[in-house]
Amino acid sequence: MKDTLITARRKKIELVTLGVCFLLAFLLNLGCILYYGTSFSELGSQLGYVTVIAVAFYLIWTGIRLIIWLFRRK
Repeated sequence: MKDTLITARRKKIELVTLGVCFLLAFLLNLGCILYYGTSFSELGSQLGYVTVIAVAFYLIWTGIRLIIWLFRRK
């Protein structure tokens, strides 16, 4: 089996990407709280949903990058 190496640069890029996805999900939650006029205590209580949405954003972004990589490879 071939050993693979994930560089420190790639790890940083992926962590920043995941952080941006989390920030977008958090801002989406904040926007919904403002739009519907609910309590700001939901910023903390809905953190689980924000995390799930952030992972979904990350998976979508990874899928888009994979498709672009496949087309560039030809």
